[in-house]
Amino acid sequence: MTVCVYLPVLLSLLVAGVSRLVAPRLSPGRGTVLTVVGAAVLCAGATTWALVLLAVSLLGFTSFAAQEASERGVQLANPVPGGVGVAALLVLGYGFVRVVRVVRVRGATRRELRELCRSCGRGELAVVPVRAPHAFAVPGRPGRVLITQGLLALLDAKERRVVLAHERAHLAGWHHGLRATAEVCAAVNPMLVPVREAVAFLVERNADEHAATVSGSREVAATALAKAALAESGGWATAVLAFLACDVPARVAALHAAAPRPDRVLPGGFLLLGLSTAFAAVQATLAFYQLIHWLWLG
Repeated sequence: MTVCVYLPVLLSLLVAGVSRLVAPRLSPGRGTVLTVVGAAVLCAGATTWALVLLAVSLLGFTSFAAQEASERGVQLANPVPGGVGVAALLVLGYGFVRVVRVVRVRGATRRELRELCRSCGRGELAVVPVRAPHAFAVPGRPGRVLITQGLLALLDAKERRVVLAHERAHLAGWHHGLRATAEVCAAVNPMLVPVREAVAFLVERNADEHAATVSGSREVAATALAKAALAESGGWATAVLAFLACDVPARVAALHAAAPRPDRVLPGGFLLLGLSTAFAAVQATLAFYQLIHWLWLG
């Protein structure tokens, strides 16, 4: 098998490093978020497939196929060492366990929040009698905004409008699905954890910008976020879209600055790296096919 089978892993490291450096500079538009998530999906998929190819080599027919090809005077790439195949199989198993854990945690948290919403009656807004300042977007049919009495008491009317607009942006933009996708990708490929964090930050920034537009004042949006953050006491699950999450100081600073302009260069770079991992996986698949061709079709 060629070196291409290892390239998705190396390119995933590059994607992770780039996301850590440029995520704060990205414009938080929906197109940008979709591009970064798409790159994560391509990287996770290509890496998983590369690991499958490496693990399948444990069946033993790849080395036999290489030997057959050599006897026929055809030079094929060396088969995968057994130790590499074992490592690939273990990594695949570990990734499966991580994915199951992510799905279970997110499912349990969502069910808990939906129960809280049902206890607060019907309607889009669910007010929970809790003193700690929190607000969440709870996806569902329909989605609801869950907010505590503590946060409502802390903010004035304009600032409350900011919070509601922020959470509604999460529901309208299907941000919970984008974040869940990024979390699954990072579970499959732990090297993509920085990309998962970048997506979480970008969807919060996207909701912040929407709230600032609805309220008509970036200063009001920044003040609402800062006041809630100063009074925040923690203790709630992080597997949901919360108003107070993902580098609040950086988000407040961004709201105090000018509105971001759309940027196509940096998101395009993410997508190009993701496509590169997919191309490497395709090349590895072709090399694998060349090996088994000599065994069954030669």
